[in-house]
Amino acid sequence: MKRLIVLLIFIFFTGNLFAQYQPTNIDSLMAVLKNPPDDSVKMVALFDLTGYYVEVNRDSCRYFADQGISTAKKINQPLWVAHFLTEYQSYLAMTAGNFPLSFKLVNEALKIVQDKANEKNVYIPKQYEFTDPHKFRLSLLGYTIHQLGNIYRRAGNTEKALDYYREEISIFESLKSKAAMALVQSNMNVESIYAEKNELDSAIIYGNRALTKSEITRWKLYNGYILNILGSVYFKKNMPDSAKYYYWQGLMVSRQQKNMTTEVMVYISLATLYRNLHQPDSAKYYATMALEKSRNNELVNYISPAAQLISNAWKAQGNADSAYAYLNLSKTIGDSLSKDRYEKITQFQNLNFENQLLLEKEAQENISYKNKIRTIALIAGACLLGLLALIFYRNNRQKQKANSILEKTLADLKSTQSQLIQSEKMASLGELTAGIAHEIQNPLNFVNNFSEVNAELISELVDEVDKGNYDEVKLIAKDIKENEQKINNHGKRADAIVKGMLQHSRKSTGQKELTDINALCDEYLRLAYHGLRAKDKSFNAKFETDFDESLPKINVVPQDMGRVILNLINNAFYAVNEKANSLMPDAESYDPTVVVSTKKIGDRVEIKIKDNGNGIPSAIKDKIFQPFFTTKPTGQGTGLGLSLSYDIVKAHGGEIKVETKEGEGTEFVIQLVV
Repeated sequence: MKRLIVLLIFIFFTGNLFAQYQPTNIDSLMAVLKNPPDDSVKMVALFDLTGYYVEVNRDSCRYFADQGISTAKKINQPLWVAHFLTEYQSYLAMTAGNFPLSFKLVNEALKIVQDKANEKNVYIPKQYEFTDPHKFRLSLLGYTIHQLGNIYRRAGNTEKALDYYREEISIFESLKSKAAMALVQSNMNVESIYAEKNELDSAIIYGNRALTKSEITRWKLYNGYILNILGSVYFKKNMPDSAKYYYWQGLMVSRQQKNMTTEVMVYISLATLYRNLHQPDSAKYYATMALEKSRNNELVNYISPAAQLISNAWKAQGNADSAYAYLNLSKTIGDSLSKDRYEKITQFQNLNFENQLLLEKEAQENISYKNKIRTIALIAGACLLGLLALIFYRNNRQKQKANSILEKTLADLKSTQSQLIQSEKMASLGELTAGIAHEIQNPLNFVNNFSEVNAELISELVDEVDKGNYDEVKLIAKDIKENEQKINNHGKRADAIVKGMLQHSRKSTGQKELTDINALCDEYLRLAYHGLRAKDKSFNAKFETDFDESLPKINVVPQDMGRVILNLINNAFYAVNEKANSLMPDAESYDPTVVVSTKKIGDRVEIKIKDNGNGIPSAIKDKIFQPFFTTKPTGQGTGLGLSLSYDIVKAHGGEIKVETKEGEGTEFVIQLVV
């Protein structure tokens, strides 16, 4: 009896797991088929009709599947060809016991769905879950792999089948499917396997999961199978009332869905249950129903177990003749099916073995070919290396001679470059000298003046002490103290100017430090202006500042950044002075002006130095940052100022740009990261 239950579960499991749904409006489908708007709609209608007839009428199913494949080939829809091959033609061959044909058909489909090129121009109905061509192809790959699992399962290779089922589940989980029948099938498959292994509690868990998934996804086509397996599990647990409940539920569902295979299975399950309950009349009734429907619908796999159950029922009622007749029928058909099944399985195993040999042969040929290519490549590489070695040896000797000359030339160039850079620095320092003197003179004047005042106040202090006027003494002492503080402040100012001059003149250490950019710009603007005024008494220009007071201190090398700012300010003053000198006396009034501004923009600090001079001609604008390029007369510029400024700004991770309009002026923009 237990062997019969296992056989029934096995047959349930390998029922129609591929019909995606059973269309309820068959007339509408037939109407579409008679007058389709195009071949794509006709193809989908044929697919739906094939699904409807797969368990109702196998001949009609084959007919519509053949028509569907022809239509799909006609309109170049290879993925739909694979769809028909997997879900219907391979399935029909499998249920007929023709494993070699089923295996051949599903492998044809597998080759199609594995080719990404077949995603191009694929037709996908809008109501399908996966309307993206790539996901649609992967979903068909999942169904094809599932059918491979079914074939191996029926052929007795459970482990191989499980591998395919796991792969199928992985595909649909990656697609995050919410409607695919695989979500129901995977749980049903596990339920069936646990039932076979007599791990009954686990089988119940996965059976209930499958039913839950069928409600969520609305794929209820398999509910009859699932309920039938649950009934068999409770039968094994010796819980006949629960078994009977699930059998009846499965019978009602299969009748509603017109799923004849499931209906026959449930009849056999009920007959087995009543035989176990020693109710031969009920057992005989359900076994007879199973036998009649199996004969009428070509379900040959179920004739033998049905006849066996009828024989047992007659035997229990004491009718030996009828019992023997049905036993003989069961044995005859069973032996025939066993022989045919053995031959088909053998053919399938041979086919599978031949495929494995073919794959191994291709792999060996591929390895041999790769080894041959590798050997040729190694020989060619060795020859090439030898040739290159000779060329490199010859060139190396020539390069050694050239290198000694180049090294001497490079050393001379570096020495010259250092001298030129130092000359540029000293030239800018020379231009600052007069400005520095002017800036130092102011605090020195204050120091001298307050010192003289303090000398007079001390004399007054002595007189007031002699007079005993201590209130006045205190006032005078307070004034002296305030003057001393002023002397100290102006002394520090002079000291800072001298240190700044020394810092500018000495070689940069390259050490960055937090620097107040506003103070740096203001200091060099005033030094440059007073330096030019001292150098040329006729020089006259106006300067303005627009500093962003919220500007944070930023990490720069102050000596280097000071040189950049000084160079740009000197160039601006030079430009406005040149324009002022070039104007005719009767020309419109011109007010030479240099504006220095700062601003924080996002994570950057922006420094702008703008003049209203003659601007830079467009023909030379792209050359101004090149070393040794200058528009000044000979002896008035080295041509290194802007080149060095560009290098310094880039070394700080910043950017320097120039915006100019000929005849109206120039603006240099420096951007530094905060």
